[in-house]
Amino acid sequence: MQTALGSGAWRRVGWLAAGVVLAIVALWFAYHIPKTISIFVIAAFIAFGVGPIARRLERRMPKPLAISIVFFGLLIVVAVFLVIVIPLTIEQTQLLVANIPGYATTVQGWVSSFESSLERRFPTLNLPANGFNIGKIGGAQLANVVTGAVASLGAIAVNTATAFFIAFSSIVLSFFFLLNDTQIVEGFASMFPQRKRATARQLASEVTDVFGSYISGQVIVSAITGAVIAALSAIIGFKFSLILGLISGVAYAIPVIGMLIAEVIAIPMCAPQGLWMIIWVQVIMFGMARISDNVLVPKIMGESVGVSPIGAMFAVFAGGELFGIPGLLLGIPAAALIKILWRYFMAPWITTQLDRS
Repeated sequence: MQTALGSGAWRRVGWLAAGVVLAIVALWFAYHIPKTISIFVIAAFIAFGVGPIARRLERRMPKPLAISIVFFGLLIVVAVFLVIVIPLTIEQTQLLVANIPGYATTVQGWVSSFESSLERRFPTLNLPANGFNIGKIGGAQLANVVTGAVASLGAIAVNTATAFFIAFSSIVLSFFFLLNDTQIVEGFASMFPQRKRATARQLASEVTDVFGSYISGQVIVSAITGAVIAALSAIIGFKFSLILGLISGVAYAIPVIGMLIAEVIAIPMCAPQGLWMIIWVQVIMFGMARISDNVLVPKIMGESVGVSPIGAMFAVFAGGELFGIPGLLLGIPAAALIKILWRYFMAPWITTQLDRS
């Protein structure tokens, strides 16, 4: 009996060691092909995101036709970004960079007014004579900042072209992912023993549903939020409405802190157009965020991914600290994935060990 237990324990240790070695080799291999890994990862997320839409269309038409319609719409969206959104964004970015000296003057005026108000209200208060003076930066320094920022637009354009190449490759690859999703699931299930393959298929289905619903819903809600903020801020005459809309759309996808950061970023952008522009833009952003939270999210995203509010906050902050912006965006679905894996693997194992004891 002890020999059997010993051999079983050694077998588990051997499998664990083999898994660790395989993981190290996979990480080493992935480190040396970052662009290929990026294309496959982005393709997987695109497939997850458009999967729920394609599955709804599949109820009314053949699968290849449904997937083709979804990706045709996706390509139209990409074309609109390339032809309309990107050029306008570059134009507004150049205007924003050119206005940096004006921003400095506006902020300095605010600071001077604040200091004067303090001196009038508190005559005995001694403020430093040269406490905060943006003018000390000098025209030459501001000119260097502007010149460097404009020069960096070339590098930004190159990086944008590379990003779009990766994105286009990922879209093509994601099309084949969706078209062959059954074969992919069966390949995943074949990695498990015969008696566990039904559970593996169920696990793959649940992970796909959670990730697909979250990603597609979040993209739709974020896109609507950013578009409405851009449109309303343009109506009131804000010069950088498109940039603000893009920032807001990305920021809304970051739970808990995203829109707060976007509202803070919007303040200096609005500064040259006066205090009332700051107030109105803040009202638009805050109001649209609340509409998205209370109307769009329940209708579009449906049920939550099953992560508690405390768990969601921890996932967002931990993901951001570990992986930056991608960690902020994917912290909650990653936490949901960990919860699913715990329920399928760790919880049954712990229950088995407790029953044996």
